[in-house]
Amino acid sequence: MKPYLGYVGDWLSTVMRLCVLLPLAVLLTPDVARADMAVPAKVLKVPGIKGEDNRVRVRITDYPWRMIGRLNRNGSHCTGILVGPSSVLTAAHCFWDKRQNKWSVPSAFHFVVGYEKGEVKAHTKIASFELANGRPPTATTKKPVLENDWAIAQLEKPLGKQFGFAAIEDINLLKIRELVAKGSVVVQAGYSRDIAHILTADENCKISGIQQSKMGFLLRHQCDATQGDSGSPLFLYDGKNYSLIGIHVATFSSSNGVTEGIAVSLDMFGDRVSQLPK
Repeated sequence: MKPYLGYVGDWLSTVMRLCVLLPLAVLLTPDVARADMAVPAKVLKVPGIKGEDNRVRVRITDYPWRMIGRLNRNGSHCTGILVGPSSVLTAAHCFWDKRQNKWSVPSAFHFVVGYEKGEVKAHTKIASFELANGRPPTATTKKPVLENDWAIAQLEKPLGKQFGFAAIEDINLLKIRELVAKGSVVVQAGYSRDIAHILTADENCKISGIQQSKMGFLLRHQCDATQGDSGSPLFLYDGKNYSLIGIHVATFSSSNGVTEGIAVSLDMFGDRVSQLPK
């Protein structure tokens, strides 16, 4: 058995080794400040992150980020964007209760804007919501197919009067590639589930394809959008203005491992949004 002083010596030796190693460990720690993640982006493979994780934290009080909020329900969430004083555009499936296989009641949802790390600038309950056909859901209404996966929710409080809302502009989606070639970029922003308490954006992603459906164009994209980003906006940014061109609704992986995001485009929801009270 070692004498008492021997234990003290061993303890001091251990402390000295830690004092030497800890600064080195700090130097070797990966830089994760870009998205405020608890672990490096490369460690965990998150579905919807396409190659390198390009999400960056944005200032939630600035345009256009202040128009984007979280649609919350019982610990789960989606993303939505204000498109009128009391109107929010989001993915329709966010209102679908998978466990009960039916539509949820509107009052079960809160919409919060300016949300960051538990603090919010404002919040309100959802008063009602309508589906792509312009009607509220009924007991016989089925979960929408992909090309109809958008909904407009009416808020109890007109948060858009304070935080602003996205306007619908006349954009030829078939010329997006031409606009990008001239310097415009595609931007997506939302509350991803793996970093759910800050708003992040992929500030330079690309549209990989435009697909015609019965209801309009679907946008295939390479933006880093994952769970929680459903309903998040895709903008076309020309260096000055952010024009809403779609909302993210799904992610698909092909058999060869290629992952693409799917967005319903303004070609589908633009007319209805333009008719909303302003």
